[in-house]
Amino acid sequence: MNSASLVREDPLARFRRKLAANAHAWLDFVNARPAASPELVREFANLSKAAGQALLEPQAWGDALGLVVALWPLVELRGYWLEWREMLQRALAVSRAAARLPLEAQLLDQLGELARTTGDFESALTWQEQALTIWRRSGDRAGMGRVLSHLSQEYLALDDVQAAERCIRQATVILEQIGDRAELAIAHNNWGLVCAASERWEAAFEHYTEAATLFAAVGNRRGQAKVLNNQGMAHRFLGHWQEAETCYRHAIAISEEIGDEIAAARYRVNLGIVLHKQGQTEAALALHQGVEPLFRRLGDQPWLARVLNNQGVFRAALGHLNEALAVYEVAAQLYLAIDQRAEAASSLTNCAEVLLDQGRRPEAQNYLAQAHALILSLTDPSGWVTQWYENQAARAANATGPG
Repeated sequence: MNSASLVREDPLARFRRKLAANAHAWLDFVNARPAASPELVREFANLSKAAGQALLEPQAWGDALGLVVALWPLVELRGYWLEWREMLQRALAVSRAAARLPLEAQLLDQLGELARTTGDFESALTWQEQALTIWRRSGDRAGMGRVLSHLSQEYLALDDVQAAERCIRQATVILEQIGDRAELAIAHNNWGLVCAASERWEAAFEHYTEAATLFAAVGNRRGQAKVLNNQGMAHRFLGHWQEAETCYRHAIAISEEIGDEIAAARYRVNLGIVLHKQGQTEAALALHQGVEPLFRRLGDQPWLARVLNNQGVFRAALGHLNEALAVYEVAAQLYLAIDQRAEAASSLTNCAEVLLDQGRRPEAQNYLAQAHALILSLTDPSGWVTQWYENQAARAANATGPG
């Protein structure tokens, strides 16, 4: 017998080899399935465990990083955001230790998307600016186009419409040049949102139409639902209630069909606003109360704040002024915590409106002063928030009684 055959493999070496093989097998498993696959959802705990273990073993780093990156669409779709943040940060540290720049850029971009989703817009901007730097240095135009499109939404959330417009223009040029229709669809949708923020409705609809065409061409049903929702928002701001309702209901139906629970909940929030505008306030309140627990569980601060603020509108309309004031105050604090100052100013102005309705002018003026300070801190405040503040400020100035 050959003496070499009697040499047993070192147990530690065997363990490391198995870790690497396991990570590689799971990566193949993920890559062979769409993000909405029930199999991925069912195996998520095992996938997370495999990725975490493989990140500890240098021999498995390549597949471990690939696995973390590949799982992001599932994490984003299913709302596993808070539990995944540490995994992304661990993977980022490994990518830097292993000098894997392309993977580092992808992880930075994903950290940015996660931060924006949970309301940490400054961190999102920082992560994605770092990703953009890497992709620019490496000449990766696909990465540049994708992250510039994402950055437009970070700037939009920070009320810097000019910077958002600058990023989305650059992104669209790059994505058109390289012929990436899938990302170009997302970019046109994002550009529509930028136009809507400055109330350029005709331009917004043009970009939404282009996005819808591209989403249909590449078979992106989730993207189609997003465009329908955004078209609904544009119709809503223009006072086209029936058109908005039709868009929202279609977006909800698609989201339910593809198993996108989070998107369906967000679209129900928007539908509730339109129902309220059409006199169905109790139905609107019920929709919002139905989705509130989901946003609390996910840690989705921006949408939770929106849901609570809207509940204040509905409760006030139903004559429950003290309840309305309470939820407005919580919404304002949530918006302030994530530095959405325009929205916080709106919620504070809502508080003032309720107090004026109750004849509590001095308290209302205190809330208006806070709202005014926030509006003054904005680089380019939107017309809707300044007009709403001015309406209530004029009402307070003309009110009779103490204060």
